[in-house]
Amino acid sequence: FGTSSQNRLLRPPGGQDGDNLFGACIKCDRCRSACPHGAISVSLLEDGLLNARLPKLNFHRGACDFCSDRGVMACVESCPTGALKAGFDPQKDKIGLAQVVTEECMLYRAGSKKCSRQCVDACPYEALSIENGKLFVDQNRCNGCGACTFACPSASYGTYTGSNKRGIEIVP
Repeated sequence: FGTSSQNRLLRPPGGQDGDNLFGACIKCDRCRSACPHGAISVSLLEDGLLNARLPKLNFHRGACDFCSDRGVMACVESCPTGALKAGFDPQKDKIGLAQVVTEECMLYRAGSKKCSRQCVDACPYEALSIENGKLFVDQNRCNGCGACTFACPSASYGTYTGSNKRGIEIVP
């Protein structure tokens, strides 16, 4: 059942093994409720029938800080079945990778004088930089926490183009 449609969604920490998540998740919604930043939502039918009601990350609503202030990830701790496996290390493991969406990024759309660097400043792993007027992602540093996407001002009031994407998105 480890289909490509399952693996195209961003999963909470410890849920990157699509087969384990699909087999063990009882869709109880505890991980979403436990997330202190609101970054976890549930998959919809549009995400595929097999994915419906499984947890996914939505960085437009919040970012994942891996519950660094708690010492244990709330989503993993709340999972009663082990669908979200313990042992996710944000320094080594990846949720996904940041990808620049040039059609939405204010740096590309409006010129660097309009760019406020909010995504660069929000990245706790220093994976983003602006080099020669372009937004650059260091894939070795990025772990897909979504802080950049959450902080990105594009696709918000005043800069909205009708897209559901921001200037930087996390992809699996």
